[in-house]
Amino acid sequence: MFKRGDLLNIFIVAYVVFIVTANLIGLLIFKKSRNLYLAALVIFILAGVFGVIGVVWAVVVFEDGFSAFFGFNLASYLFYNSILVLFLALVVSIIKKVKKHW
Repeated sequence: MFKRGDLLNIFIVAYVVFIVTANLIGLLIFKKSRNLYLAALVIFILAGVFGVIGVVWAVVVFEDGFSAFFGFNLASYLFYNSILVLFLALVVSIIKKVKKHW
């Protein structure tokens, strides 16, 4: 069916798709609510949701319990992504406060 290298390439594409999807959902939430902290929270929650989806998908495809680490790895990337968005939200808030006082 698939060779090991083919599956790894499919999972790399899945990483990109999940990360881009989480960021696009966060962007839509930001555009609607104009709250960057809420967007970071949504991306943080999606890290867990997409991580679980990744675990289930990897276990079904590979039929091996150790493939669950794919989902955990995906969740960690999304978690770091949400930390980055939260950090940017803090920087934007600080810049707004400084500009307001000047």
